[in-house]
Amino acid sequence: MTLPPKAPGLPLLGNALRMMGDVEQFFADTYQQLGPVFRVKALNQAFVIMAGERANRFLLEHGEDVFSSEVSFGGLNREFGMRVHVLRGRPHRHLRKVLATGLSRELLAARWDDVVRETEQAFDGWQGQRALPVVDACQRLAAAQLSVAFTGASSADRFETLRSAFELVLDVTIAGKWPAATLRLPQYRRARAEIHAFARDALTERAAHPTGGPRDLLDQALDAVDENGEPYPLDVRAGMALQGYFAGVNTVAYLYSFMMRALLDNPAVLARVTAEAGAEPITWERLRELPALRGLVMETLRVYPPAPGSARTVTKAFDFEGFHIAEGSRVLVATCVPHHLAEHFPDPQRFDIDRDFTAARRASVYAPFSVGGHTCLGAGMTEVLAVATAALLVRRLTVTPTHPGRPLSITATPGPNPGRRFAVSVAAAGGVR
Repeated sequence: MTLPPKAPGLPLLGNALRMMGDVEQFFADTYQQLGPVFRVKALNQAFVIMAGERANRFLLEHGEDVFSSEVSFGGLNREFGMRVHVLRGRPHRHLRKVLATGLSRELLAARWDDVVRETEQAFDGWQGQRALPVVDACQRLAAAQLSVAFTGASSADRFETLRSAFELVLDVTIAGKWPAATLRLPQYRRARAEIHAFARDALTERAAHPTGGPRDLLDQALDAVDENGEPYPLDVRAGMALQGYFAGVNTVAYLYSFMMRALLDNPAVLARVTAEAGAEPITWERLRELPALRGLVMETLRVYPPAPGSARTVTKAFDFEGFHIAEGSRVLVATCVPHHLAEHFPDPQRFDIDRDFTAARRASVYAPFSVGGHTCLGAGMTEVLAVATAALLVRRLTVTPTHPGRPLSITATPGPNPGRRFAVSVAAAGGVR
């Protein structure tokens, strides 16, 4: 049996330093050097990396048969009842269908005015700041937008607790940044208990006082039954409710942060999207008439995808591209490596908002939200909301870098983001500069 080649690394540390930074570029570079499957080591963790078009196709066609998400995402289920991340087969498909109804574009459309109002209030709060920490500000914005859209109420007063607890679970269970014992610390246990109480209280309040409006994530959680018609346990219902808050703390916020960086780095793109946003209100109907802004979102997702890949554990050994992948191996299918390959995206280093992603999506080589049965449930909603957020940003604010010329420094945990040092100065309307 032939094992995949090892990526060159440092003694003891292995590939840890590269994987703590721009892990997406590390995977793309190593793919070019070693081919579509290789091994990496980061301190005490070892992974097999599968990358390229055929790896994405393998995940799409065979992922259900040979992979499990339990080791990588089981922490989210154990700690917060987010069962959808670890289920397989019919139970997984059923719960995804239930959740999809509560995380839909239709619900976003129904609460559009509320979401726009929340966004504009956040942007007003940014004005006058000389060193706005972009990632933090975008996390707060995204969490507020999504909680209003999907639950009808803001989560602002619970933001710090939600963010710190969720990120710690991801750092412990997926990234392996901290030992498992960290989740037994009293401070975390108190935060976890507060989050559970918050979700249960939200469900109890909705059950006692239905809104009469569009059915949202809380309504779906209250009424949901499993694939056999049995009501889900309370912890799973609470986990369903928390999906509306959890999604925005990282993925959507990092997309916003990278979009702002892309506009700062590409003045011609800024000029186009600012002109396109114009002076008319950003209504739900107008979102279909903003091709440059949509191109900004799609290209940002290509260059700076919100996740480096899909982490899995092998449940049944298999061969891939001439190499043997043993049962029990931890695998990361680096689904976004094709984003950086010229055969799929000509001149991949160029930021080009006019790319046509239709064929690439069909071929599963454009995969910022993974591929297959575990594709992000909020992918479509995220793209729409990002278009609107970028339009509202360039209409309402002038943003300039606090440290002009400082190179982008990407950090990998709990997901690829521009890091805490990325800060901007914000003034009233005029655009990002």
